[in-house]
Amino acid sequence: MSSQTPAPLLAALEARDGRRSAWTGNESDTLVPQHRQGGMGGRRSKHRLSNVVWLESSINGEIEADPEMQAEAVRRGIKIGGHDDPELVEVRHAVHGLVLLRDDGGVHYAWPPTDGSASWG
Repeated sequence: MSSQTPAPLLAALEARDGRRSAWTGNESDTLVPQHRQGGMGGRRSKHRLSNVVWLESSINGEIEADPEMQAEAVRRGIKIGGHDDPELVEVRHAVHGLVLLRDDGGVHYAWPPTDGSASWG
């Protein structure tokens, strides 16, 4: 099985977020689909709408290369553990705010945060 993001999933991602980055909220022609769960390979379960966000390719590269950026991505819920259910992990999304992303394309607001933080700062 290929690890490439399927076209129907990309279309659903665009319908949910437009072509705007979860990190910055910017529209860009350099956006890439980012799977929130770590790990490589062709796990079918990684191709869930709740598990995918847009990121600028430069930010995606920084997250992969810089431990501080990776830690920030984890703090924001942009990256999550491979065993976490992406529908249950809050993401601080620049387009939607603090939300839970759903596989059906829904966005559920998650305030107050369940992680104990009182602000986004």
